[in-house]
Amino acid sequence: MSIRVSAAPIKQSIVVEAPIERAFKVFTEDFGSFKPREHNLLSVPIAETVFEPRVGGHIYDRGVDGSECRCACVGF
Repeated sequence: MSIRVSAAPIKQSIVVEAPIERAFKVFTEDFGSFKPREHNLLSVPIAETVFEPRVGGHIYDRGVDGSECRCACVGF
């Protein structure tokens, strides 16, 4: 017997007192500075987290050995 459980959507918002262009730039260019390093699916430590700020871009971690783990696809 299996039981189906539907997940409720998670919604979160944060108000930033900055022009939208500045907020976007900080979010995309400095994403790795606030993404917790312990959120890591690689078998090695994270060297950097990359956010490609374009539709179809990706968010991924790059390990110290050059390996990569894509965690998201950017869509607007």
